[in-house]
Amino acid sequence: MEIQQLLKILASLGSGVAMITDMRTGMIYNWLTFPMMFLGWIINFSFWGLEGFLYSFGATMVGIVIYLPFARLGAIGMGDVKLLGGIGSLLGTRMVISVFLFTSLIGIIHAVIIQYMNYGRNWWGMLLTSYITGAFKNKTIHDDSENVRFKFYLGIDIFFGTLAAVFFEIPIRL
Repeated sequence: MEIQQLLKILASLGSGVAMITDMRTGMIYNWLTFPMMFLGWIINFSFWGLEGFLYSFGATMVGIVIYLPFARLGAIGMGDVKLLGGIGSLLGTRMVISVFLFTSLIGIIHAVIIQYMNYGRNWWGMLLTSYITGAFKNKTIHDDSENVRFKFYLGIDIFFGTLAAVFFEIPIRL
């Protein structure tokens, strides 16, 4: 097995575990994200020396920097940010950008579906209200769980975005 294939498998497995923990608890834990980062740095250093480590570290920072503004606004959690950093450390800069792009596309569709499932024909108004009022920070418009049956978990989208990036690489030039 080639090292690139191994790194893709590790990133896919890590994002899969993150999806499960996000769906069960609403959190993506440090016990998953930090080992992903360290593993990416160690493997890249082992195969490509200091240059590999620096590339992996840089890709980690790219993944973190992409999601950090959204976390600062309260739109996503820091677990999502660190997960994208861990994916970056394993897959590199081009792939972490691909994961972000696929995740964004999947996430938009996912958000619309969740809003429709919760609010039916009023989904568009409720989606706008969610962003205008900042209620999206709670992953629902109402804190009252009786009214809202379905929640949005970005971990799901990151997992499928990772799989999409692994199987359908976007030719990104840096």
